[in-house]
Amino acid sequence: MSGTGIELNPTLLPVEPQWMAPALINFNELVAHNRLGHAYLVISEDPPQAALFAQLVAVRQLCQKAGDSPCGSCLGCRSYCQKTHGDVLEVRVESGKSAIGIDQIRAASRFLQQTALYGQIKILIIERAETMTPAAANSLLKTLEEPSGNSLLLLSVGEVWRLPATVRSRCQLVNLPLPSHDQAVSWLTSEHGFDPKRAAAALSLHHGRAVSASASGAIAGEEMLSALRESFRGIAEASESGVSAPAVWSDADPSVLVYQMMNWCEQKLRAADLLELRSEGQRWLLFHRCLTVLWSRLRAGATPAKEILSAELYRLCRSLRHPQFQSIAEEFLTGLGKQGIAG
Repeated sequence: MSGTGIELNPTLLPVEPQWMAPALINFNELVAHNRLGHAYLVISEDPPQAALFAQLVAVRQLCQKAGDSPCGSCLGCRSYCQKTHGDVLEVRVESGKSAIGIDQIRAASRFLQQTALYGQIKILIIERAETMTPAAANSLLKTLEEPSGNSLLLLSVGEVWRLPATVRSRCQLVNLPLPSHDQAVSWLTSEHGFDPKRAAAALSLHHGRAVSASASGAIAGEEMLSALRESFRGIAEASESGVSAPAVWSDADPSVLVYQMMNWCEQKLRAADLLELRSEGQRWLLFHRCLTVLWSRLRAGATPAKEILSAELYRLCRSLRHPQFQSIAEEFLTGLGKQGIAG
């Protein structure tokens, strides 16, 4: 029990994955030798992993007790976990928007100029920094070049190439590897209550991205994979007679839906005999092309509305056997940008 009468629930602290330990130890050593820089670009194929690492670094800096890990009981730790710490600001895309705007970055710069309230450092975390508009990124340059007082900027990114070179060159880089399959399964089971089978299914859905899988909720199970595959099969065999996309498509994350549909298409092509390839191969290859273009847009950060994405994919799937499928597919490719799915 602390002197304030408030005991921190340890589960409120960010859960530290074992595979991040080397990078966190490196930060501890930089702090111990007074060599910590002022701006870091935290890069990961799993964007939530990069964001989690930034949070782990932040809480270590805000902890008021000596040690390699946050104590979880001091005022700094408690305030951080309760989201009331006055010396840390987290910036991310606001609800209903697709990018971090210039007003958010200007407000963040003003935050860093203020005097620290609790300790000696001000921390700014920009989650998915690659989503900053060009104007927002340019506005951040002066802060990166001339940081105010003792400040630390942590920019988490999933696709670093989307950031302007002017921003990248002003930050030190931290490249986070994805965990091994065994490490990921162990972490999901021990820290997030997954059973091994569900953990493996979640990792498959999220392509080995453990931190994304940990927050996947309803789409983490083998049931989701089975339901998606069955829905694809029903449409292809014309046994799916609904007028709208299957409900499971709306439950799945857009990237999971498209990725699993790509896998299904590839399996269909591999299993086809020569006669099938001659008669239907062209349309299946065109269908796969539509999916890969859409997948690349999603990977580039596009955030389409689930309803629109599901409806357009359903229309495309239902048209696979239509005589005019080529025209329908070309219309689909042309319409990606019009439907807000442009990368």
